[in-house]
Amino acid sequence: MFDAWKERQRQRLKNRPERTVFYNIFATMMLVLVVELLMAVASILAVNVTGQLDENAKDLLTMRVRNRASYVQEILRNAEDLDQLSEQITATTQQLLKSGDISLDTLDNSSEQSDALLVALAPQLLDTLRTKQVTGIFIMLNTHDLDTCEVGKKMPGIYLRDMDPDARPSERNSDLLLERASATVVKELAIGTDKGWQPAFPYQGDTKGGILRTVFQTAYKSGASLSAESYGRWTTNSYCLAGDDRHAIAYSMPLILPDGTVYGVVGVELLTDYLQTKLPFTELDEDKAGTYFIVTTTDDALTDGVLSLRKTVTSGEDLVTADAPLGVLNCRSNGNGGNWVELNDKRYYMVLEPLLVYNRNAPFAAEKWFLAGTMEQSVLLAFSDRVREVLLATLLFTLVLSVLGSLLISARLASPINHLYREVIDAQEKKTFPRLSRTAIREVDRFAETITQLNRELVTNSTKFLRIMDMASVEIGGYELRTDTGSVFVTDNFFSLLGKPEMQGEPLSVRRFEEVLKDIREKNPCDHTAEGDELLTIQQPDGVRYIMLRSTIEGHAKIGLAEDVTAAVLERKRIEHERDHDILTGLYNRQAFNRVCTELFAAPERMGVAALMMMDLDNLKHINDTYGHDWGDQYIRRTGQCLRDNTPAGTVCARLSGDEFLVLFHGYRSRDAVREKIDCLTNAMQQSVALLPSGNALHISLSGGIAWYPDDGQDWETLKKYADFAMYQVKHADKGRVEEFDIGVYNREAYAERTRREFRQLLSNAQVFYCFQPIFSARSGRVVAYEALMRSDLPTLRSPATIMKLAREQGALYEIERITFTKALETFDSLCRAGSVSGDAMLFVNSIANTCLSHEDGKYINSHWHELCRRMVVEITEEEAIDYEALEKKRNAPGFSGMFALDDYGSGYSNENTLLQLAPRFVKVDITIIRGIDTSPDKQQILRNVVAYAHPRSMKIVAEGVETAAELRTVIELGADLLQGYFLARPAIVPGDIAPEAAAIIRELQRRKKD
Repeated sequence: MFDAWKERQRQRLKNRPERTVFYNIFATMMLVLVVELLMAVASILAVNVTGQLDENAKDLLTMRVRNRASYVQEILRNAEDLDQLSEQITATTQQLLKSGDISLDTLDNSSEQSDALLVALAPQLLDTLRTKQVTGIFIMLNTHDLDTCEVGKKMPGIYLRDMDPDARPSERNSDLLLERASATVVKELAIGTDKGWQPAFPYQGDTKGGILRTVFQTAYKSGASLSAESYGRWTTNSYCLAGDDRHAIAYSMPLILPDGTVYGVVGVELLTDYLQTKLPFTELDEDKAGTYFIVTTTDDALTDGVLSLRKTVTSGEDLVTADAPLGVLNCRSNGNGGNWVELNDKRYYMVLEPLLVYNRNAPFAAEKWFLAGTMEQSVLLAFSDRVREVLLATLLFTLVLSVLGSLLISARLASPINHLYREVIDAQEKKTFPRLSRTAIREVDRFAETITQLNRELVTNSTKFLRIMDMASVEIGGYELRTDTGSVFVTDNFFSLLGKPEMQGEPLSVRRFEEVLKDIREKNPCDHTAEGDELLTIQQPDGVRYIMLRSTIEGHAKIGLAEDVTAAVLERKRIEHERDHDILTGLYNRQAFNRVCTELFAAPERMGVAALMMMDLDNLKHINDTYGHDWGDQYIRRTGQCLRDNTPAGTVCARLSGDEFLVLFHGYRSRDAVREKIDCLTNAMQQSVALLPSGNALHISLSGGIAWYPDDGQDWETLKKYADFAMYQVKHADKGRVEEFDIGVYNREAYAERTRREFRQLLSNAQVFYCFQPIFSARSGRVVAYEALMRSDLPTLRSPATIMKLAREQGALYEIERITFTKALETFDSLCRAGSVSGDAMLFVNSIANTCLSHEDGKYINSHWHELCRRMVVEITEEEAIDYEALEKKRNAPGFSGMFALDDYGSGYSNENTLLQLAPRFVKVDITIIRGIDTSPDKQQILRNVVAYAHPRSMKIVAEGVETAAELRTVIELGADLLQGYFLARPAIVPGDIAPEAAAIIRELQRRKKD
């Protein structure tokens, strides 16, 4: 394995393109430089410095937005806490309703009633305004469905505004302004009015974001089924009061009496200018590149990667969304947990933090509020970008500096070696030994000294080698061609070996040498070895010589070797001939014949119509035994000679063994052409005569079989098998002939052999199983006994009759008898244990009339199935004549009940004499008598006679083979005791019950008999 690796390395180096020393040094240094740079880049990427810086910047922005969101959420939740105010307003309203000072029907129409209520509620509104961090508070009165209200209708109410809620309040409320209130309320409160003051709220209709309609109608339509705070809602759009240019957002909630009457709304206001002071965008970035937004959306999640956000409040000058349509921001996810918006061809990173202003089950919980912090992505990631630029510049500077240094070092190291190279080239041109100068590099100087020394030694060794070649016993010649210099070196004997001595000494160029070598190859037979070498057959004056020509290419040199291998080739040919040929006859042996046939059958176009003839010498054993093996060998040798002399060229003949021969005729157009050649061969053999020591003439006698290609088979093994079969058919019939293969005879013999083989398998493995057919009482219909019936699942032995026929032919009746008793009792015993058969029923087992089990087998059966033996009925079959000696042995078998049944009475050997000798307990009337008995008076008379004979002698009649209802009625009426047949129950591995129709007939006949 190591040598193979070294060879691969050598070939790889050999095929590698040539490069200069400068190139190799510079390329190596560049490779090291590239590896170092890749390691540096990999380290930066592995640490992910810039990525971590980006994440840190994003995390810092997220943390600031999260903290600010908590603060803003606290402001909003504090502002919307109006439960106490709502309860106070409702209590005051109930008092005035109870006193009759106001009425719900006219509350939103009568200025006197509404003024009375508003004047009473004003102090509570003032207190709430002062205690909360809001810029305004308002109340609007209405008791009617707004869907029926006209736009522009004046609705009574109060709208108070505090422009600076964080400042200390004045004692006389001079820092407050009334935006909406009637003149009466203004006079009572003594608070100044703003420039856009109006005495009432004009109803604006179905406008989105209003402070009245959405909240009031939601509560009104739902019948105020929830608490008032559950209907509270922040306006998702900022608004301005009529006559005023200040934007605000408001939180409003309905006013609901305990009886569910909705009579207005109350709420608070936050000016956007005030909220902007709570959203200091400078904390996001010192250069004011960040912006806060309070945004809302009704989307549950990103739709197609986009979340639409409606801007409600911004932290300062809204530069980010100057181009956003209708104040909508389309927020997109970057897939890594971050969000961004793209406006004015710039990308802004956005952090969204939820503001929880509603309860989960509130009517307006679908309106989600967020605090969004945005910053231009280039500003947010500016530091990491600068770090990235510095790292890139450092790498580029390192690369340039390293390349320049590598160039200088490579040139300095390559210069001495280039100087040595020029000295060697000069010495080669002058045909002198090079005198190499010193380079002051130890390894290079030692290499130069070694090369000089090796050059001297090479010349010396070359001279020695040429002298050794001249003295060698094996003649060897060689050559070397240099394609770089055009020189040709040839040994003195090279062309003499190749049969061209006249070429020796002639000046040759590379081209001329190759032309001469090509001419030699074309004029002389040339074979190629497995290793790729050439074997030339050269005709020399002293005979044929075999020359092995090898060549190899090393760089610009082609080296060749010519070796005289005549002795080795002749020895190899002798060994191959002895390996492939029979020593006695000179014909092919078995191995060679198989090889040649395999090659021929692989090329059908060469086969044509072919015949394979297998022959066997007749009388060889007789000759060996009578005259000795020398005459037997002469007999075989003469047969081989006859085959060689009387078969056409190309016919393949072989001796397979002592007296077996094979001949393959191939390449013919028809069978008749082959038969003609076969007839010539057989005639020649019959005419071949040798005189035996006894003075008798010895003719060659052969028995042969012929198989045809391609009709009989298309492969060598099949034809051989068929020819062998045809030959043995001749040997077993009439020797001395040649017959052609017959597929019909072969198939019959093959089936018979398969049947015999499966029968042997059946005997050795006891490969049978048993079905059981019930035998029923003709009086009651219950099961009295079961008959064990042999079955086999072997393909050719389906019929028990076939099994019995083979048993008689092969003398295996005893084996069948033993298998029958052991397997039947074993199977029936397992059915008894499983409860599948009647526990007291008898078992009928068929027994061969002239066969009896041995004493040992009888004892074995009795020891294993003693109880069953007492209920067993031995049924004597009719195929064989009864052997009475065997019958007595059966009768006296250990543990046997002594009960016999005579099977198939009325056919075969079951006649009156058997009835007298056997004295059976049961007589089974044959199926041929039972079948059609209902229509045959003769058969009925036979059964009457049997019954008349049997019943007085305590014998029971079994009607066997009952297959119709009419037959069943007839045999019962004629006196049959037991019934068996397909009409009652079929044989089965697990026997079934009596057929319902048969049971009904038995019951009917018994009932009719009693009547």
